[in-house]
Amino acid sequence: MRAWRHITDPRGRAQAMKVLLTLLIGMAGALLYAQTPLPLPWFLGAMLACLAALAVRIPIRSGEFNTLIMRIVLGLAIGSAFSPEMADRAGEMALSLIFVFPYVLFLGAIGYPYFRLFPGFDRITAFLAAVPGGFQTMVAIGEDSKADIRKLSIVHSTRILVIVFLVPLWIQFSGSLDIPREIPASASLAALTLKEALILVACGAVGYWGAKRIGISGAAIFGPMLANGVVHMLGLAEARVPVELVNAAQLVIGAHIACQFTGITLRELTSIVSIAFGYALLLMAGAAVFTVLVVWATGIDPNAVTLAYAPGGQPEMNLIALVLNIDPAYVALHHLLRVIVIVVGAQFVISWVVKAQEREKKARVR
Repeated sequence: MRAWRHITDPRGRAQAMKVLLTLLIGMAGALLYAQTPLPLPWFLGAMLACLAALAVRIPIRSGEFNTLIMRIVLGLAIGSAFSPEMADRAGEMALSLIFVFPYVLFLGAIGYPYFRLFPGFDRITAFLAAVPGGFQTMVAIGEDSKADIRKLSIVHSTRILVIVFLVPLWIQFSGSLDIPREIPASASLAALTLKEALILVACGAVGYWGAKRIGISGAAIFGPMLANGVVHMLGLAEARVPVELVNAAQLVIGAHIACQFTGITLRELTSIVSIAFGYALLLMAGAAVFTVLVVWATGIDPNAVTLAYAPGGQPEMNLIALVLNIDPAYVALHHLLRVIVIVVGAQFVISWVVKAQEREKKARVR
């Protein structure tokens, strides 16, 4: 009934038309981008087309429901990459995962003083802008802590945009990987059996509901990923998410990134976005240092480590790993741990930052 009321409501219909227009623009951008030798047409093409639409003031909108569904699809697709053989890699993966802890501290150590260099970034806003722990999560913590939400939103949106665009280009043009134009080892929708479809739907529903119940950040991805991953690791299923759905997930998530810049002003573009762009490049330099260290210590494929330690959004980096077939399970586990460490750590650190800012305000008044 609620969905029907939304459709029959004039405002609801107008919003639905904006979402449809956005997807059509994204699809046109993907098809055009596919004519170039550049990687990830369904993802980057859709994202760039929607950004171009914003630039010429075409009203675009990201639908919450379809974004949620496509994140679940992405989680299921990553879970399909798990296998019984993953237990044999426990040692090397554990060593690589240990590096995530100093990595997170390192990012905070370079990010916080960077943002404090610029006027308008108080202690709380600078801290939450510096830690790449998930767009929605950092904004939610910022709301509770009275940070500048607008600045946080622009900083994290810019960080994600810059990193998800540059990292695949780096992998392709560094010559270390021949990036495929199609998604490897993916079934088509027509080849999916009823049993396989039911297993995927069950893993998606149970995984998302369970992760949401226990409060896992990024529940729409990590819940279905873990549920489907366990099923695959136990050898109970071999179903893979069809390529058509993975392409749809790329399109929707790419358009969703672009929509985060809706309403941005020229002043914000020349100030906050430029500051955030500089920070994204600084983050990539820091991630490169840890990539070299992890590769040296573990001998794991440098491309996989690059994606695992790239401080972009976890849905986007997982999607890139999946589409490029670069050890998606390894990459996903690292981003899961990064988000958990940052979210849990931020809960403790933010109270100190808030107290420090209050002391600073009192001292200024005196």
